Formats: sequence, C-alpha cells, structure tokens
Amino acid sequence: MLTLVKDDLSVQQDSQPPERRSRSTPRESNYNRRRFLGWLRDEVAILRALGMDHRRIAAQLDIEEHDVRAFCPKPKVLRRNLSRRAIDALLHGRHASLGGRTVARRSRHLVEIASAYTWDELMAEPGVGSVTANQIRLWLEERGKILKKSETGDRQALRSIGRSA
Repeated sequence: MLTLVKDDLSVQQDSQPPERRSRSTPRESNYNRRRFLGWLRDEVAILRALGMDHRRIAAQLDIEEHDVRAFCPKPKVLRRNLSRRAIDALLHGRHASLGGRTVARRSRHLVEIASAYTWDELMAEPGVGSVTANQIRLWLEERGKILKKSETGDRQALRSIGRSA
C-alpha cells in the first residue's frame, strides 16, 4: 500500500520566521568600508614599521599577501637634487647673473641664485609652476636657506594695518 508523504510541511509550518535585527544595532551602523580600509592601511603600516615582512603581516591580519603589498607601497625617496626644469629656470632666470657670467659658474652658485627669488618671482619664471617652485623651496630649506620674503605682501599688510588704525 502506498501512502502519501508530505516532505517538510510540518517542519516548515512549525518553525517560526527568523527574527530581524533592528537597523540600529551597533555592528551594522558603525561599519564603514572606507573607515575599515583606513584602519587596515594603518595596521599594515605599523606592522611594516615593526619590521614584519608581507607574509607575516598577511597571516597576522588574515588578508592576502598581495593586499599587504597594495597597502604599503614602496616609499618614494626624497630627491636630493633639483629637477632639470628647476635647474634651467635658476640658471637662465632673472637672478642668474648673481652666480656669474657662465653657466658653469652659475651652477656652482645655485643656492645663492635661488635664495634671491621671492615666491612670486619664482612663479613668474617661464616653465615654473607650483610643483617646481615647491621643489626649489624645499631644496633651499635642506641647505639652510629660504626664499626671499615678498615685499609686496609686506607692503599690503602694512597698508591694511594703516587703514584699520
């Protein structure tokens, strides 16, 4: 004799639907992918500073080794030398004559030539933008010199003080 068997009907009817979590649970509301990736990047940097290699960091943080490499790219070595564009601007610019008449002499006096410029004068040189000007400024600071203070900025500041008094 054959009997009709209904599969899992009784189990489905007896079981209650799963409870929904409210959206205000701390785990869901505080999760932010950008924040998590920032935290992970910081952790990788700290472990790298402690001298751990990529494989150990990956095992420690339970991530892939290529992810560790992505989070800690090789640091850029600061350039000790000026870019070709910056050197050309200094050797052929308005204050180049301070270094001498020849390019060879001027190249030996680049620090004096560069420190004779104000920021505005440097930006006015052909081929010099903010990146090149910042390279020159930082290069001078490494050598204990700075760009000359802008006279127009000082005059404008004095005028504004005189007007308000």
